Amino acid sequence: MSKLAIVGGLAGVGKTTVLDIVYRKLGEKGISFQQFVYGSVMLAEAEKLGIRDRDMMRKLPYEKQVELQRIAAEAIRKSKADVVIVDTHFQIPTPYGYLPGIPIYIAQILAPTHLFLITAPAEIILKRRMSDPTRKREIVSVDEIEKELEYARMYMVAVSELTGAVASEVVNEEGKPESAAEELIKRLGLE
Repeated sequence: MSKLAIVGGLAGVGKTTVLDIVYRKLGEKGISFQQFVYGSVMLAEAEKLGIRDRDMMRKLPYEKQVELQRIAAEAIRKSKADVVIVDTHFQIPTPYGYLPGIPIYIAQILAPTHLFLITAPAEIILKRRMSDPTRKREIVSVDEIEKELEYARMYMVAVSELTGAVASEVVNEEGKPESAAEELIKRLGLE
């Protein structure tokens, strides 16, 4: 694999929408890539413990979450694609505080070349969260979302420092996920 990009973003930022466009465009360009939703790789393992969804998974004891993170990273690193994109979060809010989405031992396994944080204004994120009927999310204030954004930035920069990966923020403006996807592809050097 020549490039491994970790793409993070808060719940409700539109990360999945942006990445779906990225995947379509990479396919149209004939670029060999593989995508992983980190939480899905973890959830497949968590299901063996009787966990039914991601919201339950993030409430597991810390030690179990760490074990699931390691298993997921090892599975992803085995990819032979030219470009690997890992869809995840740089931090996960838990009842105990923030859990790093990519702690040092996971960063070392993945060895990313690029880090992207997809962002949007806190008000937009809140609106998107409230309109998503597929998830059971706690309603938080705009101030809390702004705090989550700052933590995500700090965690991304920490992973960049540990791995030497290029760190970049991509803004997903309301109604413009295509532009965010194009920017991400450009910063990956795949335009």
